[in-house]
Amino acid sequence: MKKTSVILGLAACTWTFAAAEPVKGVLEKSAPYSALFSASPESGDLIGYPFKNQSAVGKAILGNCLPGMLCKIGKGATRNMDNTDALKFADHPSGWLEITQAKDVGMDTVVFGYEKKLKTRFGVVSVREDDNLLLFKGKPVAPAIEGNSSLAIVANYEIGQTDVLLLQDNGGTACPALFRFITVSAAGLRTTPEFGSCSDIIYPSMDSKTSTVTVTMNGFMGPANSEADKNKAYMTKTVFRFANGQMTENGKLVK
Repeated sequence: MKKTSVILGLAACTWTFAAAEPVKGVLEKSAPYSALFSASPESGDLIGYPFKNQSAVGKAILGNCLPGMLCKIGKGATRNMDNTDALKFADHPSGWLEITQAKDVGMDTVVFGYEKKLKTRFGVVSVREDDNLLLFKGKPVAPAIEGNSSLAIVANYEIGQTDVLLLQDNGGTACPALFRFITVSAAGLRTTPEFGSCSDIIYPSMDSKTSTVTVTMNGFMGPANSEADKNKAYMTKTVFRFANGQMTENGKLVK
């Protein structure tokens, strides 16, 4: 799957030539260079931000971001990279900007928004504000789906004759978020069980060739654990895929 089909939907990705500017992109790991890939907000062209793995910049990025996730550099600097012979990537962006400085590095979430109401092709799916109850065509879904602190629709896709929604159930500090897929078709609304690592840092995407929706997220450790354990969990990755009504977790079928 081409990165352009996934990354063009990212909001506020930065194409920057200046120092001390934010840089965002999906991390792809390679050697001796890895890179962040994002889209120019002006043209939509794919831009590559390579960096040397063994440099201070590389260690900061690879130590705080996971491949396949959106990586955010709060304060970064870049320069034009004309000699790209050492780059080993399948994609060929419109330009390469080597990252020379990186501070405040971490992963960031990608969502379409936190919607309380969405008009699908088959009826309106909404969240009732007073009790965080999920409604379809104005009536509670059965069995009931009720959020904890809040409930929101964070992504949606049209796949053939089915609309697929990603629902985020926000909790507390012990488990910030869990998710579920909602499918809406002429046959009505169906839902998967809740899933997730409790992290609210996610990267959802859709592969139109295979009609697969993927949600990648990092790990999460509760507030009672040590900082070392939290960091270790933070740098683990779980991949959920939903296709043809079935969901897998890291390739294993979820029943």
